[in-house]
Amino acid sequence: MDIKYYLASSVFLLSSLLSVVHAAVPTDKTIISWITNLQDSNANPPQAIQIDHTEKVKLVSGEEAYLSGVSFENAGRNFWAGYVLTRPKLKQAQILKEFGGQSNTFKVHSTVYKGKSIELVEIESAGSGQGAVESTKSLVYLNQWNAKLITEVQESSYAGRFDEKLESEDCRTGADNTGYLNVMPYSSFVVKTTVMGDACDDKPKGYKVNSTIIPIVVNEIK
Repeated sequence: MDIKYYLASSVFLLSSLLSVVHAAVPTDKTIISWITNLQDSNANPPQAIQIDHTEKVKLVSGEEAYLSGVSFENAGRNFWAGYVLTRPKLKQAQILKEFGGQSNTFKVHSTVYKGKSIELVEIESAGSGQGAVESTKSLVYLNQWNAKLITEVQESSYAGRFDEKLESEDCRTGADNTGYLNVMPYSSFVVKTTVMGDACDDKPKGYKVNSTIIPIVVNEIK
């Protein structure tokens, strides 16, 4: 009987702890209600924000927070996407107005800096116009409400200028440029790679590949 009671108590305690942890994850409604800078919302009305996906991320201080990719309803073509950083400890959230546009995609990378485990965020911004699409992948760390830039890489695609003889776009005048940020998991370096070429479908012919090793610098960690 004592063993059964002990096991039952343990299961109850574990389930209680799990429920507490689960309760700590803010709901979409809570995140939106906590936003303190709605003046930076591109939605109309400003509260018309849809949370598309949320992931836990650690600030450089170690504080647990949540980053959300969001959509701004009734916004212009180049302003519908963005990001919201939520800090349950403060019961506050803020729109990261320097990122977004036509993309709300991000990745969280874990690495080690000066013997300390940290998390970096690869956050994407994008825009389009006159037949071209341009985007930027920014690798940042989060300090309080600020996203501190480590490095970034640009991408672009453009079919090319219209050619009357071809009766279509001339791919030789276009662009198909891609970029990658490879975060080393156990060392404080990032490998930035760019692949640049025209819009003709003949990869890898004519493409230029360049890789650079970028050191990670976090001024807040001495």
